[in-house]
Amino acid sequence: MKREKRIEANFTDGYAFAHLCGLQETLLSEEGCPWDREQTFSTLRKYLLEEAEEVASAIDRLTRLEPELRSLAGENSGRCGSGTASAPRPATEESGLGSVEAPPPLHGVNIDSTSLYGHPRMEEWRSAIDDLKEEIGDLLIQPIFQCKLAEKLGYFTLREVIDRTYSKLVRRHPHVFGESKVKSPAEVLDQWSRVKEEETRLKANVINHPKEGEE
Repeated sequence: MKREKRIEANFTDGYAFAHLCGLQETLLSEEGCPWDREQTFSTLRKYLLEEAEEVASAIDRLTRLEPELRSLAGENSGRCGSGTASAPRPATEESGLGSVEAPPPLHGVNIDSTSLYGHPRMEEWRSAIDDLKEEIGDLLIQPIFQCKLAEKLGYFTLREVIDRTYSKLVRRHPHVFGESKVKSPAEVLDQWSRVKEEETRLKANVINHPKEGEE
C-alpha cells in the first residue's frame, strides 16, 4: 500500500513489535501453549475489557497525583528564594530512585523533580507511571492475540489491520497530509467527523450497490 513520504518509519519500535507478534504466534502454535490455542474471540473478549479498564485505572491514578505534585513543586521552588531550581543531587541506594530526572507526566505538565527529590509523593508518581507502562503492555497483547487468531482462522491478517488503520489516520488528517487548513483542536474534531461521515456513506454505497459479479 502507499506510504506517506513524510512519515519516517520507526524501526526500533517495529523490531520490538515484530518480536512480540512472533511470541504470540509461537504461543498459538502446536508447540506453544494449550491455553492460548483454546481461546476464541468470545473467550478473549472479557480479557480485552479487563485490560482496558486497568489502563484507565492506571491513568486515573497518575492524573490524581499530578495536581498535588504541581502544588508541592511550586511550594518547594518558592522556598529556594531565587526561584531557580537547585542542581540535581546524586541518587543514593537508600532513595531507590536511580535517576533524579523524573519521567514526563501526562498532558505536558512540567514538574521539577529536583525540588521534590526523595519526596514520598514523587515515589508514588514514579510507581504510577510504571503501573501505566505495564498495563498498556497487557492491553497491547490483546489486539495482537486476536489478530493472530484471525490469521489462523483465515479471517484477516495483522498486516491488513495495520494497513487499514494507517490509511484511516492519514485520510482523517488532511490538515497534515493534504491541503486542508485548521486553526484549533475543535476544528480538527469537526473535520474528523466530516471525513468519518463521508467514509460511512461510501461504505454503505458499496454494500447497497455491489459491483457486478460481487453479489
